[in-house]
Amino acid sequence: MQNIAIILTLLLAPYWGLTFAHVPEVLRGRAGIALVFAFTGVGHFIKTAAMTQMIPAWVPMRLPLIYITGIFELFAAVAILVTPLSRHVGVALGVFLLLIIPSNIYAAWQRVDFGGHAAGPVYLLVRIPLQLFLIGWVYWFAVRQYFRAT
Repeated sequence: MQNIAIILTLLLAPYWGLTFAHVPEVLRGRAGIALVFAFTGVGHFIKTAAMTQMIPAWVPMRLPLIYITGIFELFAAVAILVTPLSRHVGVALGVFLLLIIPSNIYAAWQRVDFGGHAAGPVYLLVRIPLQLFLIGWVYWFAVRQYFRAT
């Protein structure tokens, strides 16, 4: 459950903390997204073995998949801050977050000792809502504004 606290802190701290520096709300929200995906992206290269266990053994090329998604998350962490790219990156992140839900379910059922999954299926009561919250946050700060203008 420690990872969830870290993710929420990384997401919310810039949003609240940068208020005092008069940073626009949209950029504060994207800064949180950037920190979350930088953190999780780096995790793909530090906790590679544990992350590989989160993917069923029948999935081919699990290790390269961990590296590829880590690179994607690091790229997204930077690109979400670039206004012309933010909408497309936001959509990609939303889809990505949906696509990794099955691996979180699998890891919880298998009680993978990483990021809280060892708690078992009860962990999903926190993880799935967090995932949906992240999707909403990404939509709100990176995607939504482009639909209001039309």
